[in-house]
Amino acid sequence: MESIFINVGLLAGVALGALPIIMHLFMRPTPKKIIFPALQLVRERHKRAKRSLKIKNWLLLIARIALLVLMALALARPRFYSAVPLGDENIPKAIAFVIDTSLSMQFTEKGKDRLAEAKERAIDVLARASDTSQVFVIDSADPGVPVALSPAGARKQLNALNLRPANRQLNTSVGLGYTAVLASDRLRKEVYVLTDLTASAWDLAHPVEGLEKTKDAKTPVSTFVLRLAPKDLKDVAIVEAASSAGDSTEVQVKVRNQGPKTTRVVEFKLDGQVRDKKTLDLPEDSEVPVKFNTPRLDPGLHRAEIHLSGGTDPMEFNDLRVLTFQVAASAKVLILSDLDEDGDFIATALDADPSAAVADPTRPFLVDRGRVTELTNKTAEGLRSYATIFLNNVARLSDADWQKLGAYVREGGGVVIGLGNRVQIDSYNSDTAAAILPGRLDKVITFKEPTTFGQITVDHSLFTRYTKDLATDLGGVPVFKAWGVTPGPATRSVVTLTEGGPGLLERTFKGTKTGRVLLWTTPLSRRGQGDDPAAWNELPLFFSFWYLVKQTVPYLSGIEGAKLNYDAGEDVILPLDPSRRLTNYVVQGPDQKTADRQSPSATTTTLILSAPPQLGQWNVTGSGLNGATATLGFSVNAPESESRLRLLKTEELDQLFGKDNYGLAETTEGLKGEIDKKVYGRELFPWVMLLILILLTAENLLANKFHRETGPRPSVA
Repeated sequence: MESIFINVGLLAGVALGALPIIMHLFMRPTPKKIIFPALQLVRERHKRAKRSLKIKNWLLLIARIALLVLMALALARPRFYSAVPLGDENIPKAIAFVIDTSLSMQFTEKGKDRLAEAKERAIDVLARASDTSQVFVIDSADPGVPVALSPAGARKQLNALNLRPANRQLNTSVGLGYTAVLASDRLRKEVYVLTDLTASAWDLAHPVEGLEKTKDAKTPVSTFVLRLAPKDLKDVAIVEAASSAGDSTEVQVKVRNQGPKTTRVVEFKLDGQVRDKKTLDLPEDSEVPVKFNTPRLDPGLHRAEIHLSGGTDPMEFNDLRVLTFQVAASAKVLILSDLDEDGDFIATALDADPSAAVADPTRPFLVDRGRVTELTNKTAEGLRSYATIFLNNVARLSDADWQKLGAYVREGGGVVIGLGNRVQIDSYNSDTAAAILPGRLDKVITFKEPTTFGQITVDHSLFTRYTKDLATDLGGVPVFKAWGVTPGPATRSVVTLTEGGPGLLERTFKGTKTGRVLLWTTPLSRRGQGDDPAAWNELPLFFSFWYLVKQTVPYLSGIEGAKLNYDAGEDVILPLDPSRRLTNYVVQGPDQKTADRQSPSATTTTLILSAPPQLGQWNVTGSGLNGATATLGFSVNAPESESRLRLLKTEELDQLFGKDNYGLAETTEGLKGEIDKKVYGRELFPWVMLLILILLTAENLLANKFHRETGPRPSVA
């Protein structure tokens, strides 16, 4: 800070304060001697009046001196604080604009969205910058290092900015702005952050990057945050969409209303055709679920679109959500048990009507049942035709059968084993069995009082839907007996018993395709008579049994394992069929333009696409030798967080930037005021002028009071 006056030379005017003193000394009246003895009494009175007048004259003198001094100060334009040399407002600057281009900036009021307003504000700032200033334009979605531009070049780049579905948190972008201006040789350095201040755009757990560098810099960096938040925060959005396939296909949708109660129409389109429409009454600030059902679809890839209509909405991007899902062909399941009643409940859960035509493609499961001899007589190729194999309360398997199951699992198969009263421990603890089982059997535990399934692993794929309902339901299942099992290496506990010990264990085998073994420590069946030795639990009487049995098959076979729906910014990973090696893949975006071509190696098991940039449905077409083709696909939606219109509080901004380290403004005039305060300091000119007016008034009042004639005028004869 070199000076606190804009016009330093005019401070010489303070010397004018000596003029009243000089005039007072040189213009003193010369006393006249009057010899008039009769006026002796008058002379005494005159002396007293003269002393009083002298005091009044001194008061007038002081007021006039102060008046001249203050006028000189006013012309010098004093300021309370200044970050730059005063009078140098137009020197070249280093300016960084950090522009929030996240989708929430689409919020539109009076025909203008937040991004358009951000551009206008930035261009207003550029209008006051000299042509030799360096300008850095930082798009919050672009991780690249910004380059220095002239003001004219910066205007072009600002006008070219667009909303971007995938965005970084603004902490990083602000750090890039600090780095850019600190590296510049310009004497003034300013960073402008133009954002709607939604919390989703920031990492509130950490301050903005580069903040410490600005504190240590020789030349201070001024930071200004322009709040572009709309005045009336309201929006209706589709924030979730998911599908589940069973006897029918169900699409679950969640609609969020931020604002007053309203009504919207939700349209469900499947494979290009409108299937259903529903009118939703949305209470104030609410989330409302809605479901659409269709008969079970043919196997293959299916595309859904859910669209909101029936009202005006400030953000269009979240009025549409797309969904891609795969309906698998009927999965073959093999159920092995020593007694029919030990396989009945599993078979009924998977296929309630086993007499239906096997050729019906809408059947989710095709069930084969048998004894262990079925396993012995199957070839390796025959076993591979099954998506899952269930063994429930089977007494023993030969070493050859265990080895056959081991080979099946290591090739990506799935096995479910339920332990019961018939199990012979020596067979299950053999070396060949230990090669695939998740643990070693100890002994049968009989509970004095029935226990239940206590805790589930909530992030396991079997429980991703209806997590709370499944946990509650399993917590009510009476369990009378269970095998004690010591978990082995590479084993995960999925469900535990309330009394302690595992209820369900999982072992995973990595390979070209992941294989899994699930081990229930109590059987997947029940008996009606309590004194039956096989009456170990009441699990089949609860909905969790029927749900988990149906979910187990697609989970173990990998039918539902492929993720086909992504948020913008995520890398897409599509599994490739190892049995069909295709050499070329063409990726097409929603605009039908070719976005990418890939030629994976023969050993590649996945196709990886780096953060596809467009929202919507993407198609991937594979081709290979002899005309072999395959069609893949996936969907890209806006992150749910972009639809959450929670604005940052002042204390959160203080945590990000440090209290008093930034200026916050909402209007152009407010920004000018913040710049004056942070860069040029507080202007004292208005206060000085106010004092001058007060002194002028006081001087005038004093002069009139002190010099007016108080006695009667003498009459003239």
